[in-house]
Amino acid sequence: MSRAVAPAGTVLTGALLGATMSVLLMLPGLAAPAGAGALLFLVVFLLWPWTVLPVGILGGAVAGGLVSGGDVRTYVAAHLLLLTAGVVALALRRWLGLDVEGRRTLADTGMLAVVGLTVVAAGYGLAVGNLPTEVVVAGYQIVILPMYFFLATHTLTTRRRLVAAGLLYLVVTAVLTGLSMTAPGRHGGLLTLLAVPPLIWVAGRVRGWRRVAAVLLAGFLAADVLLASYRGIWLAAGVTVLVMLVFGGRTVRSGLAATAAAGILVAGLLAVNSGVRERAQEIGTGLQQSAGYRGTESTVGLDVFAGRPVLGAGLGQSTTDIYLADFAFTDVGPVYHAFYVTLLANVGLVGLGLVLWPILRAVRAGLSHRDGPAVPFAALCCGFLAAALFAAPTDGHWELGLLPALALLTLPARPHPAAGTGAVPPARRPVPAVWR
Repeated sequence: MSRAVAPAGTVLTGALLGATMSVLLMLPGLAAPAGAGALLFLVVFLLWPWTVLPVGILGGAVAGGLVSGGDVRTYVAAHLLLLTAGVVALALRRWLGLDVEGRRTLADTGMLAVVGLTVVAAGYGLAVGNLPTEVVVAGYQIVILPMYFFLATHTLTTRRRLVAAGLLYLVVTAVLTGLSMTAPGRHGGLLTLLAVPPLIWVAGRVRGWRRVAAVLLAGFLAADVLLASYRGIWLAAGVTVLVMLVFGGRTVRSGLAATAAAGILVAGLLAVNSGVRERAQEIGTGLQQSAGYRGTESTVGLDVFAGRPVLGAGLGQSTTDIYLADFAFTDVGPVYHAFYVTLLANVGLVGLGLVLWPILRAVRAGLSHRDGPAVPFAALCCGFLAAALFAAPTDGHWELGLLPALALLTLPARPHPAAGTGAVPPARRPVPAVWR
């Protein structure tokens, strides 16, 4: 876009946004605040594209929790509304000539294959008679991975954007955790767990007051993970720490040791609070609870997979009139309380392989630099791959799309083949260095 066209496009875009806001405020019910909020964040994303992911993750969780009242569909809708605003903002920035292309990574082809898998499996599911609404539900569980992946590679394109997004995420997460730390009955730990391993790496790399701040914040957030009363999060955290110990270098292990000491100190300070003690007492109760109907659901999904192991039963498959102890007779599927069962039942072994291919490539690359900033993200990815055996979050396993992208974006930049030869590389080929 030429310089003469860009200002005109900016003015036109501003006028359209203002007119749209006026119309949205006249909508009935929740549609008015939802539409106005989405438009407001669209403007924010237009100005600062690096805010898309931190706002999408945290804003979706907050808005979903406040509005949904426990309804999964409303929660997912609130989550997707912000992400959709981010996608539209990126498209507008490209139209206005404000952005360059996103970062290219070795997992791009694999994630594009996951998008293709979703489209083909959805068509197959509709062709065999699966309900369209169920096809959409199952498709969301898969396509959310490449959606987060490409949002990361197209918004966090420089080191400055990565750092800014990380700081925004840390600040808001710390505030939210502080407000809810003493609230009995609170579960979760997902948002805080995502922040702890990168802080561990920072703690092992910096010195002085910055190290003290990093280890204290990591210890505080780790306490929230421990108090989460969510077995899937505990499993993810345990595997993450183990991977960092095995594959991390001196920097990572130094950060782990400092954070462990800080965690003990923070836990001792928090133990005097009655709300924290009550949350701690709930851990034993949570461990004594059975898996309920989850085992039965997984068994049904594995039976579907056994009947069609290669390609699955198509997106949106479900089995009718299954007896569950807490629900009597009900329909089971297409989403089960185990991510891999969901994949096997809906898209079979072929789909499972296609989904895992780009994730495992990113993990392997991230763990290859023992002291690099990619290690915590690759380790987190391993943790959530393990937790996915049992966990089925309401808003999908988006972390398995985000973490591979962050692992690849924080790798050291590869030297261009033409470097040192005196040759000038083509203008469109070089990939900007994100982490030096």
